[in-house]
Amino acid sequence: MGCPPIAKMAWRIGDTLDIHRQFDWIESAGFDGVGFHAHAGTPGQWCGIDPATCGEAERQRLRERLSAFAFVEIHAPFALTLAPDATVPIVDGLAPVFAFAGDVGATVVTVHGNPPPPERVEVPWLDALSRLDAMARENDVVIGLETTVNFATIRKQALPNIGITLDVGHMYCNGRKPLEPFGSIGAVVHDIGPAMMHLHLHDVRDGRDHVEIGTGEVDFPDLLGALKATGYGRTLCLELNPDAVAPEAMQRSLAAVRRGWGVA
Repeated sequence: MGCPPIAKMAWRIGDTLDIHRQFDWIESAGFDGVGFHAHAGTPGQWCGIDPATCGEAERQRLRERLSAFAFVEIHAPFALTLAPDATVPIVDGLAPVFAFAGDVGATVVTVHGNPPPPERVEVPWLDALSRLDAMARENDVVIGLETTVNFATIRKQALPNIGITLDVGHMYCNGRKPLEPFGSIGAVVHDIGPAMMHLHLHDVRDGRDHVEIGTGEVDFPDLLGALKATGYGRTLCLELNPDAVAPEAMQRSLAAVRRGWGVA
């Protein structure tokens, strides 16, 4: 089984903020795909693309540029985190993000979510998932809800266009509390199973996440072994903090994942 396609999240690369120059670097560095946030970012620190200020001509330019990649991830704004007590305004706010994703030819949209426990699922939450599933279908994308808890709530709905974006590093944050119910990152992968739509990869060292792969405490052999055992064949994205990871370390991280998968 070959290694799934691997993207790099375009926040900032070294001192480079211009999003198109980031795309160029990501392609030249050998990544298969690219990810970026549907948000303008913070001046001088990181950047994405705000759909509200991205007109038709720029969307066409983006679609043409992004077509060089095997896949494209769009990360929805953090302010649009889906939670049981705020479903309608969040889903409404996500509609322009999905339309933008469809316009530029994205493959997967990651949305942060705080799903309720399976025994407390109520109609508003189910209605929200149904609307999101329809939006994803209309725009030819899949949705990965990024969460560290209550995977079963999403898994049990078995919606065709909604699953889970597993952020591997975040499972090791907060003293590894998200990981405790499972015991290992490999067990998390087996628990999520076919509901896994996408992965975010980064390491965690001294309480700091988004650091270079293989320099922290994430058990990547266990993770990659579980992904191969479950037949995972979707997509991966490296989320690496440019304040902590230099461009050459981003390339080392890509090589480390491919090497761990058994690809030279």
